[in-house]
Amino acid sequence: MRVVLTKEELFICRTLGVMRRSAAMGNVVDQQMGNQETWAIDIDGMIGEYCVAKYLNLCPDLTVGVRSGGADLMTHKGMSMDVKTTRHKNGRLLATLKKIEDPCDIYVLAIVDDTGADIIGWARKNDLFQDKNKVDLGFGEGYALEQNQLKEFKNGNS
Repeated sequence: MRVVLTKEELFICRTLGVMRRSAAMGNVVDQQMGNQETWAIDIDGMIGEYCVAKYLNLCPDLTVGVRSGGADLMTHKGMSMDVKTTRHKNGRLLATLKKIEDPCDIYVLAIVDDTGADIIGWARKNDLFQDKNKVDLGFGEGYALEQNQLKEFKNGNS
């Protein structure tokens, strides 16, 4: 599912991404699973979160304070959701090993670009956090699911 953002929405996402990175500097240990520049990770993350929230008709988290783990969004049914973003068209849903300590209920993959995101699909925590899904992509071991292993959203709902 494709979500295109307006110029104003993209400005908000970029601003919040920069503000989140600024707040995190020196306060949070980065555990990224790729070589993307940290400022871009936070901006892309915000774009992905905003697109998923828009598609699912959820209120995006617009807070800026230091965040370590936790949910990006809450569904209408009270389930926690963690949005994972990438710019790689064939990207996988990735999560660090540490995520299993305080997991969200649902993990979503969004492939972002300069106009919005393609929401690829989602997985439940029990489907993602299995030993068979552990991989090392050159940045330490983590969990990964291929796009074809993800469930599709139907009519804006999981």
